[in-house]
Amino acid sequence: MRLSTNLFFQRGLDSLQTSQSRLDKIQLMLTKQTKILSPADDPIGNSQVLALNEKIGQNEQFERNSVTLENNLRREESVISSITDAVQRARTLAVQAGNGSYDQTNRKALASELRNLETSIFDLTNAQDESGEYIFAGYQNRTQPMEFNDATQAYEYMGDQGQRTIQLSPTLYLPANDPGSRAFSNVSKRVDFELTGGNNFIEKVEVTDRDALIADTEARIAAGDSTDFTVNFTGPDTYEIDDGVNPVVAGTVTDGKVEYNGMTLELNPDNMPVAGNSFSYSIGEPVSRNLLTQIRDLATALEESGPESKGFHESEIAFALDDFNTVISDLTDTQASVGARLNVMDNAKLSNADIEIVNKKARADISDVDYSEAVTDLVKNETIYSAAQQVFTRVSRLSLFDYL
Repeated sequence: MRLSTNLFFQRGLDSLQTSQSRLDKIQLMLTKQTKILSPADDPIGNSQVLALNEKIGQNEQFERNSVTLENNLRREESVISSITDAVQRARTLAVQAGNGSYDQTNRKALASELRNLETSIFDLTNAQDESGEYIFAGYQNRTQPMEFNDATQAYEYMGDQGQRTIQLSPTLYLPANDPGSRAFSNVSKRVDFELTGGNNFIEKVEVTDRDALIADTEARIAAGDSTDFTVNFTGPDTYEIDDGVNPVVAGTVTDGKVEYNGMTLELNPDNMPVAGNSFSYSIGEPVSRNLLTQIRDLATALEESGPESKGFHESEIAFALDDFNTVISDLTDTQASVGARLNVMDNAKLSNADIEIVNKKARADISDVDYSEAVTDLVKNETIYSAAQQVFTRVSRLSLFDYL
C-alpha cells in the first residue's frame, strides 16, 4: 500500500488531535469539578442535575427568606415587649390613682407620667424596619398606622388587617407581621359625661354599667333622639327624666341616688333637691377607644379630677384597669403567636438544611468528578499524547536515503 505524503501527515495530525482532545476534556473536568461538560456527555444525568440545581437554589432562597422572617419577628417581639412593659406601668399608675388618700395634685403627677407613656407607646406603635416600612400597618406598610384625630380627640388606626407572608418551603408560608388592629387597636368606647345644670345637687357621678350606657346612647343617636337629659324632681324622693322633648323614665330616689341606664348620680346630702328642683347632664357620642386613647383619657380625667368632676375620674380609672387588662392579654397572645412562628421557622430551617444536604449529595453522585480516576486518566492521556508526538516525529524523518 502506497501512502502519499499528505495522507501520512494527515493521519499523524488526526492522532495527535484525538489525544489532545481527550487530554483537554480531562483537564476541563478537573477544572470544573464535573464529569458532565455538556448534555451529550450524559443526557439523563444532565437533566437530573438541572432539577437538583433548581431545588438547591430554591432552598437557598428559603434560607434567605428565613433570615428576613426572623429579623421581622424578632423586631416585632422586641417592640411588643416594650409596649407591654409600658402598659404594665400605666396599669400600676391607674391602681395608684385609685388610692383614696390621693388628692388632685397627686393625681396630676400620675397624669404627667401617663402623658410620657402615651408618647412612648405612640412612637412604638409606629415603629419601622430597616427599610422604613411600618411594622404594624398590615399591608399598608408605607402608611403610618397610628394617628391622632383632633376632631374626636382620639387615636385612630390607619392600617388594615393584612399579614404579609414569607415562604419557607414549597408549602409553608408564615406571617411576617401582625397588624396593629390585633395587637393594640380598639378595646372599648369612650363615654363622655358632662353636668350642664344643677351641679350643686350632685355629690358624685358613677358609671356602673358601661355597656348598658353605651348601648342606650348609640340607640338614641341612631333613632335621632337627644342624649341631653334633665332630671325633674316631682317630690323629695321621686323624679322624672326627659330628653327635652319626651319623658324618658320616672323613678324613685334609692339610698340618695338617681339611677338610669348604667349611670348612678349620687345626690348631695347637704343639698337634697325637693319638688320643682332639677339638674341636667349630657352624654357624648361614644367614640371607639384604643390603647393610646385610653391612656390619654385617663390622664385627662386625672388632671381634671377636682371637685367639679364629681368623682367621674373614679369610673375612668375602673374603665382603664379593665381595658389595660384586655390590652395586656392581646399583647401576650400576639407575643405567643410570634414565638410560635419562630419555632416553626427554626424547624423549617433544619428541614431545609437536611434536604439541601441530600440534594447536594445526589448531585455530587451524578456529576462530580472522581479525582483519583480523573488524575489517572490525565496522566495516562498525557503519556499517550507525548508518545504520539515522539512516534510522529521519528516516523516523519524516515527516508530511503537513510539506508543507502
